[in-house]
Amino acid sequence: MKETIYKHSTPVQIRFNDIDGLGHVNNTIIQEYFDLGRMYYMTEVLGKTIFANEETLIVVNINTDFLTPIYLKDTIEVKTAIVGLGTKSLKMEQQVVCNATQTVKATCSSVMVGFNKTTEEGLELLPEWRKTISQYEGKDF
Repeated sequence: MKETIYKHSTPVQIRFNDIDGLGHVNNTIIQEYFDLGRMYYMTEVLGKTIFANEETLIVVNINTDFLTPIYLKDTIEVKTAIVGLGTKSLKMEQQVVCNATQTVKATCSSVMVGFNKTTEEGLELLPEWRKTISQYEGKDF
């Protein structure tokens, strides 16, 4: 299995209210960190209007593995990469990483599909999305 190269990173500030009764970041909050990384990847790579346009991308599947606890004192970032492009969908992989130790705290794999907001139907990934993602990731899909 080929190791994913992460070119995109989003720093995350852990807030006091992210911490649960066990003293670590609650698992629902970790999913919010992945959402934040996904949003910043999309807006920085595909443009700030990607979610405002009629033709957009929506999440249809998410799988998260929580590997080791994240604590308030940790400094973390979300690393994001698109690892696959289909006709109508893309596959994204993400990691929450502790900056001090480079320990992977959680991983997430998600699938997004092209979507038309007006017709509420799926659509093929736009050629400009494919081109921009391929150029950013440095590979042909």
